[in-house]
Amino acid sequence: MKKVLAVIAFFIITCAQAQQEIPLYSGEIPGNLSDIDNEKSLTPEKGRPSVINVSQHPELIAFLPKTPNAAKPAVIICPGGGYVRLTIEDGGYEVAKSLADSGVTAFVLKYRTWQDSTFTNYRNLPLNDLEQALELVYNRAAEWNIDTTKIGLLGFSAGGHLAAMGATSKTGKRTAFTILAYPVISFTDSLVSPTLRSRSSLLGKNFTETDKVFYSPELQVSASTPPAFLVHAQDDSTSWVGNSIAYYKALTAKKITGELMIYPKGGHGFAMFNKAMGESWMPQAMKWLHLNGFYKSVTPQPKPAQAPPFYNDILAFKKLDSEQPPAPNGILLIGSSSFTRWKDVNDYFPGYPIINRGFGGSVLTDVIRYAYDIILPYKPKQVLVYCGENDLASGDSITAAQVVQRFKTLFGIIRQNLPNTVISFVSIKPSPVRAQIQPKVKEANKQIQAWIKTQPKAQFIDVYDPMLDAKKQMRAELYVQDRLHMTPEGYAIWKRIITPYLIK
Repeated sequence: MKKVLAVIAFFIITCAQAQQEIPLYSGEIPGNLSDIDNEKSLTPEKGRPSVINVSQHPELIAFLPKTPNAAKPAVIICPGGGYVRLTIEDGGYEVAKSLADSGVTAFVLKYRTWQDSTFTNYRNLPLNDLEQALELVYNRAAEWNIDTTKIGLLGFSAGGHLAAMGATSKTGKRTAFTILAYPVISFTDSLVSPTLRSRSSLLGKNFTETDKVFYSPELQVSASTPPAFLVHAQDDSTSWVGNSIAYYKALTAKKITGELMIYPKGGHGFAMFNKAMGESWMPQAMKWLHLNGFYKSVTPQPKPAQAPPFYNDILAFKKLDSEQPPAPNGILLIGSSSFTRWKDVNDYFPGYPIINRGFGGSVLTDVIRYAYDIILPYKPKQVLVYCGENDLASGDSITAAQVVQRFKTLFGIIRQNLPNTVISFVSIKPSPVRAQIQPKVKEANKQIQAWIKTQPKAQFIDVYDPMLDAKKQMRAELYVQDRLHMTPEGYAIWKRIITPYLIK
């Protein structure tokens, strides 16, 4: 019964909101080997409705606004699905309806999906379909009341890869902007997760290093690439958040406008609404469109969003840097309060160029958020990271494995941008007030230590065991009254353990 109702709901949404279905091609479809039609719509009891085996009916489904926005924008939506399926309902029709309700002319692109023995060479067909869709929208812009200078792309997951490929393509019509939600951007090995299917689905089993580069939009960004709004969850295990960061960094390098919105939680495939965070990101995207001239708001703009955590701390660091610029090639301390409270750290390590940028209470996602502000600009020869303890203490749902993955993400950002910098992880310390999480602390330390052994220019500095007594119990005298932060005696142990790892 649930399946029947879902199918009925899907049919109602499609028929009620899609005013036009427009085939991309007339006559023979280029790139197809046969005219066999195996297309199917899947509406599972659990999971997301999708369409598979798209070959004979690549098309645009148009959602025309009742009251077009004064700026006359249009958006072509590329659903995700790893190039083997299209999550066309929540990652297509629902988004188009939302945009049309806001006065934006929206089109859902039903592009061809991979099938065995169906196409001459599949790898370029999705981009061909997108370029054909852009051609159609340009040609009928007057009919649909569209300003051709305000035609953008919106892509989810693999559809984000397709949209970014379209934005960086040197052929076809130009796009004005892109909105990319948890996009697969890079096909380079360092940013392809073990669970990702998009690369092998699009390129097949036999692809070269040259192919990886060519199909990695972050490596194809040029001065003519349009601005982009990106949204991603830091805990996405399918398309790593580093994909959006890499694209944002490439835009920034070319001085192209961009906005990067990173959620600490949300996973992959949340479409317009991030359930883990309890909010939709679309209002922020619409605000971005307005601020960049692609959309004219007809209602008063909402108050600015609350500043992210530790924003004022970062501003204070930047002010300090402007007044007293630290010399490059220093040793950077970054992380949470155990570093923040080490006010006299330079006295502990005379002769070493220490830069302390710890900010108390931070978790690894905070350090990731501000990496481009208070890590990379210093160009340090060594980065010492103390963070992860607050992550584990924030709730039972945060596991050691999640902390390890967060550290790997931070490590990847530093390594990609500072390939010669030594990255040193100071192990999570024991804390009497957090006795209940010590099993997670030990496991996180163990996994990070094992992983660091596989990485060049990386160190694991164990302060956990040296802070225990002969019976492997925590020593109360090493902590101040809160039983969390350390006394000078505790920092003296850190000095003894850390000094041999510091680079002169």
